[in-house]
Amino acid sequence: MPELSLVERRIVLELKNEGVSVTSLAELAIDGTTEMVIAGTEISRALSTLAKRPDHFSGRKAVSADIASTASYRAIFNWGLNLSLLRIVEGYLDLPPAYDGPKVAYTPADGRQAGTRLWHRDREDRRMLKAAIYLTDVPESGGPLQCLKSQIFDGPIDREFSYPVLSHEELEQKLKRKIAEEDITSCTGPAGTIVFMDTARLFHRGKPAVSVDRRAIFHSYFSRNPRHPFFCERSDLSRGELEQFAAGMSPIQRDAVLWRNYLPSLARIVPASVT
Repeated sequence: MPELSLVERRIVLELKNEGVSVTSLAELAIDGTTEMVIAGTEISRALSTLAKRPDHFSGRKAVSADIASTASYRAIFNWGLNLSLLRIVEGYLDLPPAYDGPKVAYTPADGRQAGTRLWHRDREDRRMLKAAIYLTDVPESGGPLQCLKSQIFDGPIDREFSYPVLSHEELEQKLKRKIAEEDITSCTGPAGTIVFMDTARLFHRGKPAVSVDRRAIFHSYFSRNPRHPFFCERSDLSRGELEQFAAGMSPIQRDAVLWRNYLPSLARIVPASVT
């Protein structure tokens, strides 16, 4: 890949030092950003409407499949494959990047502490990156992405592969120390903020939103030979659809989408996770 730009180099350095870097869509200046934001806003509004239905949990998977077939989803998916982003991922991992696709998320301001609003580490790979794009302003009370500072916990890469989901009190018990406000990086910001975070290395969560709903897009990346391929493939696209999406892309982008082709032959027969 070409050399990193000054902005990309700064992001990679911050990631290597702290595991997290916060910037903006304006600073990255990636082609297709306007189309991606419009598409994400359209889809997240549809999800917010869905969330108001009493049966929304049972219907979410089908709706995701419908969304994945739209031009809006394609705009979001393609944005995540911009060479600037792939350079950042490769610069951080020091390995060729794999792209696991985007997830558009709507988080209601209901104060609930459940799922990804609890402290956890992702389990796809030894190290990985999530790029979270805020589609709305995200104040402290609006569900910002948070992580424990690396000085408090910097996840082992090759030793412990334990992935508990913890309340704040349970996290303190695990680490055998109190977790103060200054021990946490809280990634607040206006719409257009983008947070790069190693979600395998750092304990993180979406802080429960209490005042305003949050809409965001999460792009996921890891190496082409991830530690746990079974827990990857969280895209809303089937493997056949991914093949179609990758057609016509540059070799670097195509290899990032079709990363399973780089797995050892035995690992390729493992089915995708259903969670």
